[in-house]
Amino acid sequence: MADYREVPDMKVSELMTKYVLMVEPELRVIDAMSRMLEHNFRCIIVARMNPYKELGLVTRFDIMEKVIGRGLDPLKVRVSDIMEKPVIFIDADSTVKEAARLMGENQICNLPVKKDGRVVGVIGSTDIFREYRRRITG
Repeated sequence: MADYREVPDMKVSELMTKYVLMVEPELRVIDAMSRMLEHNFRCIIVARMNPYKELGLVTRFDIMEKVIGRGLDPLKVRVSDIMEKPVIFIDADSTVKEAARLMGENQICNLPVKKDGRVVGVIGSTDIFREYRRRITG
């Protein structure tokens, strides 16, 4: 049985969610939240598509804290108004241990994953926890 304190010895690419939700910065928060709920995502990447450039990251928690919690209208607020920037990325070949360290040091729960300069997925604290649980319970 694995020790629950062990970080899984695997690459980020093995645990990451391989589908990434990207939106333009002008998108309204209400529309971003609808897309996140539709795909059961906890975060979205805010990016310009032409030319391609990542600008920020928005999580469900950001929407709750920065919009709902402050009494702002999600029909009027744009994702660019609340996105976290700069985005902290991790390479697909990095270890899960490195991802956990980055999350802890930066107090974040989601890391976009890059390979060859492009976003190819997202790894979240939930992904890491799920793997711990799988290893502990067998």
